[in-house]
Amino acid sequence: MEDHRLKAFCLIVETGSFSRAAEAKFMTQSAMSHLIKSLEDELGVKLLNRRGKVVLPTPAGRLFYGHSKKILDNYKKMENDIYTFAQKVKGPLYIGASTTAATYLLPQVFYAFYRNNPEVRIELSVSNTEQVIDKLIEGKIDTGIVEGNIKDTKVFSEEIAKDEIVIIASDNNPLAKEKILAPRDLLSQSFIMPEPGSGIREFLDDYLQALKIDTKNIKVSMVLGNTELIIQMVQSGIGISFVSKWSAFNALKDGSVRMLNVSDKKLRRRFYLVTLEKETSSSVIRAFREFIKGYRFFSPL
Repeated sequence: MEDHRLKAFCLIVETGSFSRAAEAKFMTQSAMSHLIKSLEDELGVKLLNRRGKVVLPTPAGRLFYGHSKKILDNYKKMENDIYTFAQKVKGPLYIGASTTAATYLLPQVFYAFYRNNPEVRIELSVSNTEQVIDKLIEGKIDTGIVEGNIKDTKVFSEEIAKDEIVIIASDNNPLAKEKILAPRDLLSQSFIMPEPGSGIREFLDDYLQALKIDTKNIKVSMVLGNTELIIQMVQSGIGISFVSKWSAFNALKDGSVRMLNVSDKKLRRRFYLVTLEKETSSSVIRAFREFIKGYRFFSPL
């Protein structure tokens, strides 16, 4: 029931770009511009200014943005309340997920969930763990799926799947021939590091500290925010990296990368479903939560 023009306008303000907002809405930039023009024509005021590649709201635009967010929130609450009253699992479901979860866990979940709940419309945003938590607190998403330790006490978390972190190197890396490595052996390598704020980066920092490896002594060749790209860089021989075994499964299977064993102890972590409320009143969120908690994931472990 929400006005798509209001949602388009808010998205432009939040991204600071017509093109990024259009991409997120799966629209052309010209169609997005047309929606904003129709709003400005109807209201008789200018809402947005372009400054180079950046789009900023005018004073009227800032006022309109505040009211638009309240209207959209009320639309969303009204739909949830009505569908809950009618005991229907229907309406939008806004989910945020870390890259690993979105790429390797959620496709199988969404297929099965949508088959059982065809009237639910899922909108997924992908970012790192820290950003997913921020979006949840800001009310931009209904629930999130992240990995690593959840330190923010404002959110509730429930474990939904297990993961293993592995150190990978290209198949022709000299270390790939060794059965067990000493921690100091890693210092001879260039590292391809995940971006700060990601669940795996936090895990990696803690692990290196446990091995008594000073991060200042590590040679970092790249910092990347895309797991697939990290694996490709490892395959090319640029360096070694820590990745989820979920993400490295195909590369390990075809032999283009090898796991490096520093100890017999496996590096475990968990994926969590995070929400703002322990018991949500929304029938859609409640249905998804119960579904994913009971879902049996394919595991590469």
